[in-house]
Amino acid sequence: MKIKDLDKILVSWGRFWAEREALQGYASTSVTERCCQVMRTGIWASSDKHLFSHQADQLYVPDWVAGIDSSISQLDDINVNRRHISRELQRAAITRRYIKNQRLVGLQRVALMHAQAQLLAFI
Repeated sequence: MKIKDLDKILVSWGRFWAEREALQGYASTSVTERCCQVMRTGIWASSDKHLFSHQADQLYVPDWVAGIDSSISQLDDINVNRRHISRELQRAAITRRYIKNQRLVGLQRVALMHAQAQLLAFI
């Protein structure tokens, strides 16, 4: 797998989690948006129990997303040029880049590159 392939996978992963954060429940989603979600993720989610459909434990996470989550949780600390790059910094860089769509600078970019290198070994 190449870094560009990993980037595409992480972009899809980030969109999945960004949509879950932004929607705040399934009831706020239009019919058109639900159809788009089904085409993007391959998941159709609906609930007859309106009161319980908004809880986080009712969220279905596809296997490929759970696999990426698991890989991200396995990141290790790294020492580069007398700098310590913690796993928390790497996870934060991944979150900022792929879920929050923020531009990374400085040490954040370095942390992201090292996290991507580790993820290539896991995926």
